[in-house]
Formats: sequence, C-alpha cells, structure tokens
Amino acid sequence: MAENYLDYLSFSRSGLIEQLKIEGFSNEHATHAVDEVGL
Repeated sequence: MAENYLDYLSFSRSGLIEQLKIEGFSNEHATHAVDEVGL
C-alpha cells in the first residue's frame, strides 16, 4: 500500500507513516512499510 501512495502522491517519511496509520495500520506496520519502500 505504501508504494501505491507514492505512485501518485508526494509524501515525506512521516507523512506517509501517518497516512498509513489513518488507513488502519499500526505505527509498527506503517513504519516497516515505509522502510521497505526506502523512504
């Protein structure tokens, strides 16, 4: 899901983590996802 957001929107690392948390992901999972996409 993190990569999908980056395909059409510009996010800072913290902004993408916050967006993923809004979508229902835990902070741990959101942070891991952002790490995986290299942001």
